[in-house]
Amino acid sequence: MNILISLSTVFLSLPLGIAAGLWSGQLRHLVPWKPLSFSFHSIGGIPVVGPGLEILAMIFVPLFIHDFWFYWSHRIEHKVAILWEFHKIHHSDDRMNTSTWARDHFLQESWRAFFSVFTLGLIIDLHLAEAGKAALYSTMFLIGLSMFYHSAIRVRLPWLDRMLVTPQVHRIHHLVDAKHYNRNFADVLPIFDIVFGTYYRPQREEFPVTGLGPDFPAPRSLLSAQFGPLAAVGLMLRRKSNVATR
Repeated sequence: MNILISLSTVFLSLPLGIAAGLWSGQLRHLVPWKPLSFSFHSIGGIPVVGPGLEILAMIFVPLFIHDFWFYWSHRIEHKVAILWEFHKIHHSDDRMNTSTWARDHFLQESWRAFFSVFTLGLIIDLHLAEAGKAALYSTMFLIGLSMFYHSAIRVRLPWLDRMLVTPQVHRIHHLVDAKHYNRNFADVLPIFDIVFGTYYRPQREEFPVTGLGPDFPAPRSLLSAQFGPLAAVGLMLRRKSNVATR
């Protein structure tokens, strides 16, 4: 089910992501600042360690920027009721596993892509070839890391918990118990949770149950996963409209 949700989400959200990039490029000349221009290739010119540093920079510079936007968009999704309806599908997996990383609603991915791609295009000017390589390297790393920290393995990595998101750190974010519900939002780098006060380091044997509990069961079909949240939002807006007109 998670893979089917992922494939449909990619298909449905890709157009808005492409549109965000195009619109950002067209509007760049209208902003009152000059976009930051730099090249990863200059790092590769450092003797001996240059090529390795260039690849690391292509992975972690985009991920640092991505995670800053992701952290705040993720927090907003937990605070705004309409956005939560679309994000809820990700949290509804009561058997969190490697494939849970792909369990996202297409409108959630669309707004995240627009939020990051559109704004970053107004701030950073990068050569197309380098941007493509950086996107490939950073995305491959992110997918691998996300599959790892969504897995159900019990592994303690205390030396890594504050550097990269690990399975136990992220599992806290998915637990049923609301005690740590708004914790550990970051996608890659816990530094954002640490700086903004939402980091929780799991205890030695802490391995909580995940999901949203019996009141919010996981969708059992692709249609209910992608269109159920739309129906819920429609009902929510209708109720608010009825209250406003009374």
